[in-house]
Amino acid sequence: MRTVIISTVLMVMLVGCSKPGATEMFRKGTELQSAEQYDGALEQFQEIVKTYPDSAQTPEALYALGTIYHDHKNDSYKALENYRTLVTKFPDHATASNAAFLIGFIYNNDLKKFDSAKIAYTAFIQKYPNSTLVESAQLELSTMGKSAEEILKMQNQMPHGAKDADQD
Repeated sequence: MRTVIISTVLMVMLVGCSKPGATEMFRKGTELQSAEQYDGALEQFQEIVKTYPDSAQTPEALYALGTIYHDHKNDSYKALENYRTLVTKFPDHATASNAAFLIGFIYNNDLKKFDSAKIAYTAFIQKYPNSTLVESAQLELSTMGKSAEEILKMQNQMPHGAKDADQD
């Protein structure tokens, strides 16, 4: 009888001390992110990726990590790392095409690594040809490395019908 009681107490303690699940951690992470408490959000999302690498929340956590590192921590390399992991491990997830586009965007606009940006945008277009961001990737490729003045000059040299079509 005593063994049963001790076993029951140990089970209760183990269950009570266990970590929250990926769903609960993701909820908490998004709440912290919405409250602009980015360090706490990063901790939650990183813990999901580490503890629950195959959960349904992991791709979303990777996307959130990339977004926070890029938009709020100014760490393009950590953003790239998380976006790359998402695209590699979860290529069919709803956020993967956006992450693939953002890899090219960061290389092009933040890091000015145009060769890497070209490779990333080309891979994005090939892998996700139906994405709504394909047109943006094509525009980024055509204007890559050009100054604002050069881009305006390119637009002014376009045939009249082509300019009108771009403005629709």
